[in-house]
Amino acid sequence: MSIFLAPKGIIDDIQAKLSRAWWVGKEKGRYWTMIPWKTLCIPKAMGGLGIRDVHLFNLALLGRQVWRLINNTDSLCFKVLSSKYFPDGNIFNAKKVDKASFTWSSISKMEEVLKEVFGWQVGNGEKINIWADNWGMEGLNGDAIKRATLNQNEKRVNDLWLADSRTWDANKVKQVYGCDWGEKICNIPIGDEGQVDRMIWFHNPHGCFTSKFAYSWLLLKEIGYSPHRFFWKAIWKLDTLPKIRVFTWRVGMRFS
Repeated sequence: MSIFLAPKGIIDDIQAKLSRAWWVGKEKGRYWTMIPWKTLCIPKAMGGLGIRDVHLFNLALLGRQVWRLINNTDSLCFKVLSSKYFPDGNIFNAKKVDKASFTWSSISKMEEVLKEVFGWQVGNGEKINIWADNWGMEGLNGDAIKRATLNQNEKRVNDLWLADSRTWDANKVKQVYGCDWGEKICNIPIGDEGQVDRMIWFHNPHGCFTSKFAYSWLLLKEIGYSPHRFFWKAIWKLDTLPKIRVFTWRVGMRFS
């Protein structure tokens, strides 16, 4: 599992070797790159070959370290890193350090990328700071609050519940967040009294972070969410030799 962010020079060298192997099938010799590397990394259903983008895959693996730090707060790694870089225990609230270690510099790079898509799942509402944290769903954080409607002592999610009840105060929620956000928030299920708030990954139905989901999210974020086209899928499902499928793909790329 990767815990370091590979330097750009190493990434470029690896991708150059992969490109050379694809176009000429050997280590040495001249070759003509007919299609950009980034195009080869696009998923097959969108016109590419689905070859791993080494830089994005490195970031996705680093994301596993972020996930481990979120969930394994008793580990030695968490204790060492948190004591210096995020004393409050929240990795997404790390302080600036002039001479950070290479390990933390690598992890923090991915932490900055992932900050918007990690958030809290509502349990007992005691851990979530509505002024600063992402929670409930992607995009819901302190920026969505109409600040004049809350006082500074109302900081937690359970301050948005009816008194002595584990149900949303719909009028207050809509007053604080507006009608659109308010209706979405009121549909968020509230956990049992003994269920603590927990951090989840919004781009997985089960809330768990995986390198596979993270890589797909990073790739689509970079290339855009282009529609899947039927003929690309049809090419790769042809019942023929692999080299004929590749030739057909090259012809399709020529005229697409």
